Amino acid sequence: MKFKYTDYHIHSSDWSVDVPNKNLKFKDYAEIAELSRINICFLEHFELYYVENDKLNPFYGEKVQDYLEKIDEIKETYDFVLGGLEVEYYKDKEIELLEFMDDYERELDFISGSVHEWIIGYPVTTREKLLNFLDKKSMRDVINEYFETYEMMVNSKIFKNVCHIDTIFRYINDNDLKPEENCDISEDRVLELGKLCIKNKIKIEYNLSGLRFPIKRPFPSKKVVSLLKKNGAKFFVGSDSHSLAQFKCFFPKVKEAYNFLDYI
Repeated sequence: MKFKYTDYHIHSSDWSVDVPNKNLKFKDYAEIAELSRINICFLEHFELYYVENDKLNPFYGEKVQDYLEKIDEIKETYDFVLGGLEVEYYKDKEIELLEFMDDYERELDFISGSVHEWIIGYPVTTREKLLNFLDKKSMRDVINEYFETYEMMVNSKIFKNVCHIDTIFRYINDNDLKPEENCDISEDRVLELGKLCIKNKIKIEYNLSGLRFPIKRPFPSKKVVSLLKKNGAKFFVGSDSHSLAQFKCFFPKVKEAYNFLDYI
């Protein structure tokens, strides 16, 4: 790596559907990253269900090779750029996900698993979709199912890295959608999930995006990160930027995060 610090979680508009600025290119990030002396990894959303069924998805129709070619092109000019994917876990697609990893793990610099939804069309990381989900299921069930699904992903051992292990609390927290009394929102269950990652030798993301959402803390919290690291957890740091403004705001925080991890 060219620089000391790396932001492992950045999204562009060409390859991630949830980026609002549709003209946000690899080069836009790379130019700023070079000035800031930070390595960057494009960790674009790869959601197998949508890749297979949605013609508007950037990866629809075996477009992974196109992505790899574009990454190679940007690397020719900027040698601190990595190409990666944030791959959505689906329990009923474990075989397909394993096949995908066999085909592409060596061709990409970094792959990380994540859970945004387990019922198609109801991602818990979008406030509007989460509210729709909560019309159909109790908050308690949604939280429990999130952790159950995440645990299944970790136990599947498909991925060597995982993103934002407690992102279910992006909106379900005391600053926004207040947790109901029967909901277990304790950090103990986040710790247990982290310990399962340690057991399975899976690296955990220290995701800073929660700082810009109602929860106002990283995923997981500093307390959880400290306890897990003391138990042997390995971490990578990601801003989860979906815009240049977010990236500019967060690259000092990325450096602070690495210093925090080193200090523990």
